Amino acid sequence: MNNKFRAIVSWAACVALVGSLSIPARSADSESAVLIMAHGGTSQWDKTVKKAVKEADLPYPYKIVFGMGDTPAQQHALQDAISELEDGGAHSIYVVPLLISSYSEVARQWKYLLGVDIQPGFMNNPLFPVQKHSTIHFAEPLNDSSVVVEILLDRAHEISSEPSRETVIIVAHGPNDDLDNARWNQIMTNISHQLKDRGGYKAVEGVTLRDDAPPIVREQAVAALRERVKAADQAGSRPLVVTLLLAPGGIEHKIGLELRGLNYAFNTKTILPDSRISEWIRSQVP
Repeated sequence: MNNKFRAIVSWAACVALVGSLSIPARSADSESAVLIMAHGGTSQWDKTVKKAVKEADLPYPYKIVFGMGDTPAQQHALQDAISELEDGGAHSIYVVPLLISSYSEVARQWKYLLGVDIQPGFMNNPLFPVQKHSTIHFAEPLNDSSVVVEILLDRAHEISSEPSRETVIIVAHGPNDDLDNARWNQIMTNISHQLKDRGGYKAVEGVTLRDDAPPIVREQAVAALRERVKAADQAGSRPLVVTLLLAPGGIEHKIGLELRGLNYAFNTKTILPDSRISEWIRSQVP
């Protein structure tokens, strides 16, 4: 092999090497995509969710859709997101619902609009499911997953001084429907048992504020919350109130207002921001 030919071969090998190194170590699979769905709230609420999704460092193209899916505009936004992901080549779309519980009108509405379930969540707002050609993989909301338990343990620990003489009261938003609320409370009971065992607290309880329910239902929920805080205090167990809410800028400020006049410690921090939620989002996608 003469020197000129040897130089050409070496140059070609270098070009090939540079080309292979320029390919990202974790390139996106063009046949898969991710759809993040969130209830939506204030600008602070939405911004916190967007940051958590960005930090999840998803391996596929993704879109975030905010809204309950109960208006034509929100249905159109969901349709646009699905169409854009499919136009990008997605045949499989992994849907990650950023919800505290599976048991709500919102969770059912999303499943209905995506063709995962046949029953809409909102019966008074007739909307058709979106048009799609891809396969939808709908993950479960946070529910009583280990990440929720870990974060709530930290939230309680931050305001705790003597766990064996303290009662942790977890406050969630809660649904409107009574059956949904019963199932939601069962999830919170599962969480409470784990917090009590792992945190060493005298007691751990969960309540729903049912903030969007009819006034009489919400009044009863608030009365129940106040009674639990008062009962713990009267029993000599320091009440620690923590929230099971997804992001700041929602109803956390209302909890303090509803507990005026009572003795308790309150950690206003919501589930987000927390890097563990980003890790959970990533874990929902293969």
